[in-house]
Amino acid sequence: MKELRQILRKEFTHIFRDRITLFLVLAIPIMLVLLFGFTISTDIHHATISVLDLANDSQSKTLVENITASGYFEVVSYPKSESEIDHDFKDKNIKLAIIIPNNFEEQLTTDKFVTIQIISDVSDMNVASILNNYVKAILHDFTDEYNGTATVPIELCTQMMYNPEANSVYMFVPGIITLIMIIVTALMSSITLAREVETGTMRMLLIAPVKKAWVVVGKVIPYMILSFISTITIIVISVVVFQMPIKGSVWLLLLVCVIFMLTSAAFGTAISSLVKTQIDAMMITMMGLFLPTALLSGFLFPIDNMPYFFQILANVFPGKWFIIAIKDVMLKGSGFMDIWLYMLILFLMAAVLMTLSLIRLDKRR
Repeated sequence: MKELRQILRKEFTHIFRDRITLFLVLAIPIMLVLLFGFTISTDIHHATISVLDLANDSQSKTLVENITASGYFEVVSYPKSESEIDHDFKDKNIKLAIIIPNNFEEQLTTDKFVTIQIISDVSDMNVASILNNYVKAILHDFTDEYNGTATVPIELCTQMMYNPEANSVYMFVPGIITLIMIIVTALMSSITLAREVETGTMRMLLIAPVKKAWVVVGKVIPYMILSFISTITIIVISVVVFQMPIKGSVWLLLLVCVIFMLTSAAFGTAISSLVKTQIDAMMITMMGLFLPTALLSGFLFPIDNMPYFFQILANVFPGKWFIIAIKDVMLKGSGFMDIWLYMLILFLMAAVLMTLSLIRLDKRR
């Protein structure tokens, strides 16, 4: 028993000395509960939409009031024509557009049957499906109040934009590219640099007559090349096998991927500058970057239905901006002027993190 107590004392001493590992072990369960508890939700509130009211009568205004009062939608535009709706999808990033036909009140009174057109952004099928169900429920309540029966005289005519065939591949490919880049670039970069620190060879590299920036770049570039090859492979398979379109510029798409790889590498470098072991680097990258990217990027779950705190937190992780940019290029045919802000955010993240990492590594010399 004496020998066992000595071994236990030794192990607990080692655990408490390694504060990063101890923190991760205690914090990971809490983080997982909070992330999964708040991000996995099927409710969406205040989705941005446009309403084209061609009737502009009392009943159409009542319907618009019911839509806004539901809490599910936020009307950000009242276009005058259908051509303006296309601009709203690109300029205001609306999720859905509703077109109320002419003589809406008269048709309800005389024909007892009206067709309302819905235009949905189906680049994210989960969001589009949920919002369409919300519209159906609102219209059902509206008609019940109007005629006092269970009959629904309003038929929905749905037009699907950016993914007319409702192909789920269109939604998953950008997310898969994002996660692959995180794994290959960020994870492998952080582990590689952490291994140099753990074995003591990083100190030798830093005192060598070579700029420390070249040391870091030389360690990161091979994994960026591998990540780039994997990305091209995924895109080719998606286009050839699953007929996924690339409506925008292929070169712009590749440029966005390269900038995101730089950002991922910068995150990996920043993580490696804070830890002393490969295990710590792997745990922090997986739990602090990979998992939040999967949950907070809009890949698996809509960001709009998360609590406001997590919507703000999602802005910190580069995956959100990359997925928005790559979807806009591939599915919407957006150009550089449409996504320059997302590219700038990614580039600034990479620049800031790489600078802080080099400063941190220089202190270890």
